[in-house]
Amino acid sequence: MRKWSYAERLAISLDGNANTTFYTSTELIVAKGYSRIVIGERGPYVEFSLKQLYFKNFIIPDSERYRIKNPHVYYIEWRTHDKANIKIYEQKKLVDYADYKLGMFYISPFELYVMGGPIITKLRKENAEKETKKSRTRSAIQQQQD
Repeated sequence: MRKWSYAERLAISLDGNANTTFYTSTELIVAKGYSRIVIGERGPYVEFSLKQLYFKNFIIPDSERYRIKNPHVYYIEWRTHDKANIKIYEQKKLVDYADYKLGMFYISPFELYVMGGPIITKLRKENAEKETKKSRTRSAIQQQQD
């Protein structure tokens, strides 16, 4: 079965721009512009600078406030204050599984929307099944040719 790369499934460029406006599923504005897409071992994340985010639409949950002054945590957790409740990571420490930068902010592309819809397509079971059938057909043809 063919694996679809995250880059192939994104509706936006891996390189950032200053013009793309991002929304939650409830159409709350999150950001205008982005720095880049980071694809690490835990999947893709959209990277934002402080100036690109609409902080008036975010909160730090009471249960996460300890992160602000704790020197041992890797990020400060923010959330959108709508029903989507999107998690925004403010990076405080470097990690070895992705190229996150200190002081930058990260959001899963699976949580974000642009005016045309979601910014990344999810793999659906039927798509995976179609790819498996195509792969089997290719294998059968290859065996007949050998």
